[in-house]
Amino acid sequence: MVEKGKMVKISYDGYVDDRLFDTTNEELAKKEGIYNPAMVYGPVAIFAGEGQVLPGLDEVILEMDVGEEREVVLPPEKAFGKRDPSKIKLVPLSEFKKRGIKPIKGLPITIDGVPGKIVSINSGRVLVDFNHELAGKEVKYRIRIEEVVDDKKEMVKEIVKMYVPRLDNVKVTIRNGTVKIELPEFAPFMPNIQTAKMAIANEILKRLEDAEKVNFVETFERKKESKEEKKEEKSE
Repeated sequence: MVEKGKMVKISYDGYVDDRLFDTTNEELAKKEGIYNPAMVYGPVAIFAGEGQVLPGLDEVILEMDVGEEREVVLPPEKAFGKRDPSKIKLVPLSEFKKRGIKPIKGLPITIDGVPGKIVSINSGRVLVDFNHELAGKEVKYRIRIEEVVDDKKEMVKEIVKMYVPRLDNVKVTIRNGTVKIELPEFAPFMPNIQTAKMAIANEILKRLEDAEKVNFVETFERKKESKEEKKEEKSE
């Protein structure tokens, strides 16, 4: 069975009322009409039993072996929680005007970092439901343990992807307590990359006992001129 705290890569498909709402399978997402081009599909790495997935999935993963696949039904309290009436709140219309938002029924919004959905609009007030959209629902998951990640370099690469999924081509070297991560040229221009680097470094230092420091290396190379560009320069 998978040990608590071990890094494992998992694949999963999540269903509610027999409707797919989440998956790591790109082809299945396209087939079921929930494909999101902003998503990075494929098995994802987590640290088993540490709350990085739904509570019910966390429990099941610790009972499974590598290569095993299970189908589990999770009650609300082990999935997205029970519906909480106190999370349905009236928000003044002026709050939306300040944020430049035109309230529309059903519109997903985020207020003070909390996601919600507009339920109704009446008399200068907007009723917003801050419950998760799947709160109170029973969900079904098909989950598979693809592998346990023991190699330190691979673990570092997966930790990078945990925080920045599109950074899947980093180079990693570990020597004398220093973890060096070479980032691609586009990395410095990614949103919130500095905050992500801090989180990545903290995670690596927490997980690798012999790691003392983490270095991020950003390299910019001179671009080679094409033959056409050289011809244009000569003609000038």
